[in-house]
Amino acid sequence: MTPTKWIGWYAVLFLSGIVYPVTVWASAPQAEITHLVIKNTEDFLLVDLKIDSDFTPEMKAAVLNGVPIRFTITIGLYEVTDFWFDKQVASLTAIHELRFDPIKKVYKITRSRGILRPTYIEDFDSARLHMSEISNLAVISLADLKKGTHYQLMVGAVLSLKKFLLFNLYRELKTDRYTVNFIY
Repeated sequence: MTPTKWIGWYAVLFLSGIVYPVTVWASAPQAEITHLVIKNTEDFLLVDLKIDSDFTPEMKAAVLNGVPIRFTITIGLYEVTDFWFDKQVASLTAIHELRFDPIKKVYKITRSRGILRPTYIEDFDSARLHMSEISNLAVISLADLKKGTHYQLMVGAVLSLKKFLLFNLYRELKTDRYTVNFIY
């Protein structure tokens, strides 16, 4: 082979090495927070949110084989100060886990906050929607907030699927960090 043909082959291999990972990355399942609402009662600052994620057939098959899917939602509340570092006022983590029970033929949803007892649902799509919603999650007592102060709420979520039962290897889909600024 002539040197120009070798260069051509190297160029094709190099470009395919760049293009293939980009196309795989672009077609990967995504997770995002689609509904984020801050509200308050007389005593607490509350958060409602919904996570929209693309569950692949591989994920659904993994759940049917007994592999749990877990949403880890992190919420941080910061007091914004100009020309200095923001002060963290509150931080909390909520974990939702979806597991299939092959004996009862139902999906079991456990939550670390809110409804603490397990919820059993027979349909996968309903279980997925039920797992990805948080409503009326208390972030902080309003007595701990200062009137007229600028605050920032940061929310992020991670969808993790355990890939191997013998090892703790997870496939993770992370959302972007969503921020909401408000003055109390």
